[in-house]
Amino acid sequence: MSFKSLRGFRDFYPEEMAARRKVLDRIFDVVRPYGFREVDSPSLEMLELFRVKSGEEILTQTFNFMDRSKREVTLIPELTPTVARMVVEREKSLKRPIKWFSMPKMWRYEEPQYGRLREFYQLNVDIFGVPGPEADAEVLAVGIDIMLKLKLEGQFIFKLSDRRLMHGVLESMGIANKEAVFAAIDKRYKIGYSEFKDLLIKAGLDDFKVGQLLSILDSRGPLAEALPRLKQLLSLENEAIRAGCESLEKLADLMAMYRMEQYCELDPSVIRGLAYYTGTVFECYDTKGELRAIFGGGRYDKIIELFGGEPMPAVGFGMGDAVLEILMKRAGMWPEKKLTTDYFILTTSPQFMETAIFLAQALRERHFIVETDLLGRNFGNQMKYANSIGAKYVLILGEKEMAGGQVSIKNMETGEQKTEEVIKFLESATKGGQN
Repeated sequence: MSFKSLRGFRDFYPEEMAARRKVLDRIFDVVRPYGFREVDSPSLEMLELFRVKSGEEILTQTFNFMDRSKREVTLIPELTPTVARMVVEREKSLKRPIKWFSMPKMWRYEEPQYGRLREFYQLNVDIFGVPGPEADAEVLAVGIDIMLKLKLEGQFIFKLSDRRLMHGVLESMGIANKEAVFAAIDKRYKIGYSEFKDLLIKAGLDDFKVGQLLSILDSRGPLAEALPRLKQLLSLENEAIRAGCESLEKLADLMAMYRMEQYCELDPSVIRGLAYYTGTVFECYDTKGELRAIFGGGRYDKIIELFGGEPMPAVGFGMGDAVLEILMKRAGMWPEKKLTTDYFILTTSPQFMETAIFLAQALRERHFIVETDLLGRNFGNQMKYANSIGAKYVLILGEKEMAGGQVSIKNMETGEQKTEEVIKFLESATKGGQN
């Protein structure tokens, strides 16, 4: 009987994990300097935590079950409810702003597709306790900075809007069934025009209002340029529209201060499918428009209250690893799947193992990656193994070297070899190579 991983799940072998680790380290190296602090949380939560936010439909989207204590639990499908729970538990002692990030593994029982899996990693970046667009701009800057540091310049665009804009537009049109319209807008580019129009008609719009709505949805472009054009189509007497426009104007100014405005585009059709977004919303896409969203986020000021806490504004985003990997590979920016080792210590006799272990431990204390021969192989097979693990240097402990308290150092890239006293070699060894 043969066993394979489940559909929608992945195995990562050492070479694959080495490439992923390089990407993850780059991402974390961007997030931390902005003052975001790493948190971690359980992979298993009470199902009710997610039912509070998403309703009963969450039952069809999660790996949920009854545990031995007859509790309804689930593998986490997202992190926001968990992070909100953590904030509520310590909200009186936490200093504002609360700036957290994490990248846990998550699970969704959905049909696997290109860029969508049942098990995935997702970077979450959140700011709690800041009501204004300053926090919106900061999380956007982090997201843009990540893409730039991953060398994806020209490969992405952030599409922005404000939930209040479309709420105000539909309110001014006298449309009561806003959720049905939002659901239709969310499907706009996934279905044909006729089907999209039919959905809007069913939601209560006549042909004239459909035309009005389309002219607003099509008012896309660079944030600072498109926003004035959009305002000409809107009734600024509507409080929600006015608030949304004012917030976007401030956000445009802030992104210019970050010198990142060129990566932001106004797109009123971005409303986000999750009902708890209250203000700014944004999604990051590849510029060719061929992939699913890489990022998704915005402002959700009601989330802490939803889980029993005091009112507290919040903004953040989630970034899944699957689509990001596809984009990086397409752009030729995914790291090579290759194992690297700083030193392999070759011994020509079992009696030299004590010295080999001493040398390995001394180098490991200096943070080198070091391997020794554990299988008693001959000289040739040890060299072959050193090549297979990407050893930069092979340290040879043979009869001649051991007799003089020395070690031979072979540079595996150039083929050059030299002999040096063990103690002097250790004194000269620095992280990243042999001096």
